Amino acid sequence: MKEIAIGTREQFEAFPAEVQVERRPYFLFEEEDGFKLMSRKCPHAGDTVELEDGELVCPLHGWTFETHTGRCHNIPSAQLANYEVILRDGILFVQMEE
Repeated sequence: MKEIAIGTREQFEAFPAEVQVERRPYFLFEEEDGFKLMSRKCPHAGDTVELEDGELVCPLHGWTFETHTGRCHNIPSAQLANYEVILRDGILFVQMEE
């Protein structure tokens, strides 16, 4: 596992925020108990998931995903990859596989 700095909490004006981690697109969510990073890559065909009216939607085939878990509403066995984010010394960090 490697730890990657995302930025400071103050850098983000609103959540979910679109971020790039190692040139890959993610959403950064702020939740009651902390932060979470969720992939924007659809597990079906790899298109970029968008936020539309409070829902995560893949524009390619219309799949929708839960914002809290990444679970797909259309195919319950599919989900977006997500990672816990740690706030340490004012900086947000995510741990990801190398």
